[in-house]
Amino acid sequence: MELITLKIFNTEIEAEILKIFLETNNIETYVFGNILANTYNLFNNTSGGVHLKVSENDFEKANELMTEFYNKDNQ
Repeated sequence: MELITLKIFNTEIEAEILKIFLETNNIETYVFGNILANTYNLFNNTSGGVHLKVSENDFEKANELMTEFYNKDNQ
């Protein structure tokens, strides 16, 4: 199973919020870079941020759900 980055965040909390939403919609997600971001938050831009990844099989559905998630915030 190949993992694809769905979105890169500045903080772990931002990534975890979307992770929970996707997992409640049966999309398995993985967070990478959270330890470095939490430890060196001031240098997060150079560390590459917090990556939320999904399997390539779920990428399209996860992307649609993510768009739906962020559009709800703007209504």
